[in-house]
Amino acid sequence: MNNRKNQILRYLYTFRFLTRIHIQKLLNHKHQNRITIWLNELTQNTYIRRYHNPKTVTIPAIYSLGLKARKYIKNNPELNDINTSQLDRIWRERSLSVQFRTHCLFIADIYISLLKLVKTTGAQLHFYTKTQLKGMNYMLLPNPDGYFSIEEKVGTIKRYFLDIFDDLPARMMLRKRVKQYIHYYEEQYWQDHTKKPFPYVIFICPDDRSKNYLYSFIQKILLDQPKLSFYTTTRDLVKTNGFNKNSLQKVEIIDK
Repeated sequence: MNNRKNQILRYLYTFRFLTRIHIQKLLNHKHQNRITIWLNELTQNTYIRRYHNPKTVTIPAIYSLGLKARKYIKNNPELNDINTSQLDRIWRERSLSVQFRTHCLFIADIYISLLKLVKTTGAQLHFYTKTQLKGMNYMLLPNPDGYFSIEEKVGTIKRYFLDIFDDLPARMMLRKRVKQYIHYYEEQYWQDHTKKPFPYVIFICPDDRSKNYLYSFIQKILLDQPKLSFYTTTRDLVKTNGFNKNSLQKVEIIDK
């Protein structure tokens, strides 16, 4: 197994589901044919699974780890930083919903967009998916979809929690998630154990209606917790503008 194939397995572990386009961008590889050959070889040897309907030729195939990858990763020293206890989920990956797969692909889109952003600014990106946050001491539960930090050349570091809502969540779910962050902040779990400033919180909503409701609800919450910072956006804005400050709206505190 060459290094590139190991990288493919690592990315599929991290994001769970990816397309060939994602994998090519993550590997920063110029040649599509070479990526396709590697994916075909890995699929044929059951290291990865391919999900594709031949009737929908315009929709790219999606890949996840296959059964053989579990044993290979556990026995490969080059992949020893992977939490092998999570590899048991490989058995049920094929039964997960299309919505969940799309959710994972969107997180990969966000990561790739952030890579482009820091490349232009010279900053350094550290990005962790829910897979990598699993089991991390003192992390918010349920885990966010992502946690990342951007370190600028001048040494300034900004940290972010990321939550993505699929479809149209009930308003109760939106309120509940905001309150979980408030509780996490008030109990000082992050501050006491990391000794770092509390991250900004980003919520990505499925549409403007849920975004506007969430924005209004957070505004009221911030009257009691003005030190917290929340940002809201929608999937469409991220898809159109990329994942950057132009897509995000900071929740401003209402004047008393």
